Formats: sequence, structure tokens, C-alpha cells
Amino acid sequence: MNNSRIPKPKVKKESKIIKPHFLLSDETNHYVVFSFASLDWTEYFNLDGTCTNWSFDLLNMLKSISKTSKIDLLSGKFKTYRVHSHENAKPPNQLPDGVTLKDCYQLRISTSKGGIHGVFVENIFYVIWIDPLHNMYPDKRFGGLRTIKPPSTCCREREAHILELLEENQKLKEENKFWESEISKIT
Repeated sequence: MNNSRIPKPKVKKESKIIKPHFLLSDETNHYVVFSFASLDWTEYFNLDGTCTNWSFDLLNMLKSISKTSKIDLLSGKFKTYRVHSHENAKPPNQLPDGVTLKDCYQLRISTSKGGIHGVFVENIFYVIWIDPLHNMYPDKRFGGLRTIKPPSTCCREREAHILELLEENQKLKEENKFWESEISKIT
């Protein structure tokens, strides 16, 4: 008997490969695809300091852009994303080897939520930096150039509470043993 709560997949001898409807057409092959293989976490490009809805807005932006072509995106057709290259930028970190500023683009999440920076290879956008604090172009309106501490877990409070409960449980077990031994002395 298997004690695992997660069921193991049943492998069928013959299985069909089912493609999602958005992959069936050859015309979608030119849509923008995102890769995080080159993502670099630095003291200036990280996730701390983001608001509760920031990641939701980022994912919605990625989803929306994934439904458009690279040509349409770079044409300026979508002003919301404020797509532009970084030829004149002075980034606070060095770009990865082989990447130049003229090849690097920004895709904006929103005016107040920063954007992502990366490079295109064909229709794949390789995200290099995530920039919620506008550190690629530090501006006093957004707090200037700021270092970012690594993100903390959203579960820190829960984990601390669990630890407190475990300690309390251990104390109660010890107290229970004490009283059981006291009762056994009386009886």
C-alpha cells in the first residue's frame, strides 16, 4: 500500500498528444514568448518592495503580450507597454556577457510598477532584470536609485506561528507527563 497522498499518474500504452487551441495555428508561432533562463537577481533588480497586486499585474502583462507578435510590439502599437531600447541607459549592474544596451529592451508593467528588461532572440524575450523600482532609469519621482533586499517569504508569519505552537505543544506534553506522574503517585 502506498502511503503517499499524491496519486501517481497512470501511464496508458497509447496516449494522444493534445495541443491547446492556441498552439494549433502556425500563425501563432510568431507571438512573443517569454523565457526566464537569463533572469538575474541583483541588489537593484529584484522583487522586494512590490505591492500585493504587483505580480498579478506582471503576469497579466506577460499574458497580454504573449498574444501579440514581436513586430507589433516593437512598432509602438501598444503604448501601454512603453517598449523601448536602452541605448542611452546607464544600468547600475553589468549586463550579461554578449548583451549590449542597444539589444536590450524594456517592457513596462505600468507607470508606477516598473517593468522588465531583456533581449529578443527571434520572438523569444529573454528577461534579464525585473525592475519594480525603476532602477534602470532612477528618478526622484520613484525614489531614485534604491538597493533592494532579497524578497522575504510571505509565509514568515505563518512559519513563526507554527513554531510557537510546536513549542507550546511540547511544553504541554511535558506538563501532561508531570501531572500523570503526580496522579499515579496518589493512586
